[in-house]
Amino acid sequence: MKDVMHTFFRPMKFGSVTARNRVVMAPMVTNFASPDDEVTDRQVAFYAERARGGSGTIVVESSPVRRDVRISARQIGSYDDGFISGLARLAHAIQSEGAVALLQLVHGGPKILSSAGLRTESVSAVGIRKGDVPHMLTVTELRHVRREFVSAARRVRLAGFDGLELHAAHFYLLSASLSPFTNKRSDEYGGSIVNRARLTREIVEEIKAELGADYPIWVRINACEAVQPGLDLEEGQQIATILTEAGADAIHVSAYTLPINRKIAAMLKIRVGAIPLKDTPPGPFVDYASAIKRVVNVPVIAVGKLDDPKLAVKALVGGKCDMIALARQLLCDPYWAHKVEDGRAEEIVHCKYCMTCHTAQQRGEDLRCSQNLNLFAEPIYKRTRSRAGRP
Repeated sequence: MKDVMHTFFRPMKFGSVTARNRVVMAPMVTNFASPDDEVTDRQVAFYAERARGGSGTIVVESSPVRRDVRISARQIGSYDDGFISGLARLAHAIQSEGAVALLQLVHGGPKILSSAGLRTESVSAVGIRKGDVPHMLTVTELRHVRREFVSAARRVRLAGFDGLELHAAHFYLLSASLSPFTNKRSDEYGGSIVNRARLTREIVEEIKAELGADYPIWVRINACEAVQPGLDLEEGQQIATILTEAGADAIHVSAYTLPINRKIAAMLKIRVGAIPLKDTPPGPFVDYASAIKRVVNVPVIAVGKLDDPKLAVKALVGGKCDMIALARQLLCDPYWAHKVEDGRAEEIVHCKYCMTCHTAQQRGEDLRCSQNLNLFAEPIYKRTRSRAGRP
């Protein structure tokens, strides 16, 4: 079994970059940034600890391409050159621990943070939240959004990040443009799947033109959506194909097919989401990743409740994906990868999927974990008040 587990620890190449292994830290907004969207010491320590724990690639949390399109209370800024030095410090901290550093870029679209008094905007006047009707962006405004993504990408590269990820999942703007549920346009950005993919495709192409063909771009997408009308898996495959032909170097496969908790359900028009709950079966999105992998020739990343190493390695060995991404699990135990590599999987402190972290983030509070009381260095676990022990 230990030999099979070493499947995790084969290098993975994407674009001009090679990661030391197949383990990815998925992006999670932490609210650790300053009120002015600057990188903080706590943020640097948080990500450095996850890199130190053995993950091969760290995808740093969503960064808004404009201040008024944010999705949470405090996010890392990438919309001004003044943020470059802080971003550089963060990228260097991750790379110094041997991990590849990517930064995720986002436009909140119909999920722009409403509590900040910001107006939502989208490709159509179709809201996600109850009572909200977004401003429908004109073609001229969509072209301006494209330029904002390209400018942010330029800053990401200047800061020294190894690559970036575009957030085109979970009904933020790029996701909303892809989905027939939210995209009701009748111009060149709506209607057919080719037109709905146009905005994201153009952003990929323009970033590649600006930064060079070898600079890695991942795109996170919904492979399918359990809304009517939503993306089906065949359309998800078509989107992945369009984006890889445009130059995307990897596809990070999520979905919008899972039940959501009651508190969120009371706020939203839709009854499904992307976050596995405590009673969600393990690996709910793996088969979606497998379907995407069948149609593209770039690495495919699977995500969603893959904290059981046996399940995760089965997905890799079975050819369903090329990399596996962990999010909440790495809050709880940042040393997941080292423990698996050393044959100490039984020592992993597993996430309980209690939603403490997600609830805090949604309230605009600092990200926290119900088990790990120290997210910035060696873990301290609540039950024993003892340290986890470094690998």
